[in-house]
Order: sequence, then structure tokens, then C-alpha cells
Amino acid sequence: MFLRIRVVATAVAVAMLGALATSAAPASASVSQGYVAGAGTWTDDWADEGPISASTRPHHNVVAMWQMILWADGYLDRSGIDCRFGPVTTAATTKWQSDRGLRSDGVVGSGTLTKAATRLSVYESWFYYDGAGTNFIYFGRRADGRWDMSLGPDLEWQLLSYAYANFSICS
Repeated sequence: MFLRIRVVATAVAVAMLGALATSAAPASASVSQGYVAGAGTWTDDWADEGPISASTRPHHNVVAMWQMILWADGYLDRSGIDCRFGPVTTAATTKWQSDRGLRSDGVVGSGTLTKAATRLSVYESWFYYDGAGTNFIYFGRRADGRWDMSLGPDLEWQLLSYAYANFSICS
């Protein structure tokens, strides 16, 4: 009984937060906007993002976001997060995609990001990616719809930009 009440309360809180934090317009972001962004409900913001790969926009904060997802799911060592989409990230991406029944081409496009977004949850006014085990990634969504990310609960926050790599770990 307690679990059912908690699940219902969580669903109501998520619905209320989504309604308060966004307008009724559908998501409409693109790489050309320069950031991971959306409008309307947050649940579809990642559906029109990317592509990123070793040959397409290989060095920026969105690569760090993807590498953090790979780390959270156990496909990449934390030391491999460097904001560069190199051969190790490509191999980890291909394995991640294959394990989820996606086209395993090593390109992080809308289908891959849509699948990753199913692991997003909301808590109060921020979001987290619930990876395998105990690895979490913390995200925010600003009033203008742009997403940012933290490298850890008490670490720096940066906008998820396709144009620059400014996390301290970016080489």
C-alpha cells in the first residue's frame, strides 16, 4: 500500500513539475541552436538532438554528456570522460546501442538519445540519469529550455553546448 501511494505521489509531482516548468509547446531543438534544449514537456527534449560522433561534432560539452551516460551505464571508465568522441567512446557507444536493440553505428542521434532519455527522472527542480548500479548524472533545465549538467552532486555545472567544451575535464 505504501509503495503504491509513493508511486502515485511521485507521478503527480512529476506531472505538476512538468506543467509548472514548461509551456504547452512541443520540443523543437536542433544542433543549430547550439545547445541541448527543448520547449514544452521535458520528456521529449532529447528526441531531436544530435547527431554526434567521431566524425560529426567530436569535441564539446554534449560529448561529455554522452560520455557521462556511458559511464553511468558501465560502458566507459570515468577517466575516459574528456569531451572528445574518439575510438574508445565510439566502441562504447556501439556496444551501448547493440545492448539496447538499436542500430549500432557509433553515432549518437535522436534514436540513441531518445532511448537514453527513458532513464531520466525528475526530482524537485532538477533531473537525474539513473545509470546501472549506483551511478547518477545530474541535469538542469533552464527557463529558456537549455539543459546543463554537473559532473557530480557538488561539482561544476555547464550548459550542454555543441559549440564548446568547457568542463574542467575537457582536454
